[in-house]
Amino acid sequence: MWLQLLMIYAYVAGGLFVYFFPTILAVILRHSSPGGIFFTNIAIGWTIIGWFVLFAWVFDRQSTN
Repeated sequence: MWLQLLMIYAYVAGGLFVYFFPTILAVILRHSSPGGIFFTNIAIGWTIIGWFVLFAWVFDRQSTN
């Protein structure tokens, strides 16, 4: 039973990591607008297109410090 719970927690943690990966990258790369990326990630990050748009925003050199 505890092994099943551990696997569920691992899947949830992994899923959240993948879902918020653009936000995590924005913070690591010191993007000028990580808050905007975070809220956009919440709003449209669940769509595949939105997730890739966020990646384009994260790696946009004009928006980074």
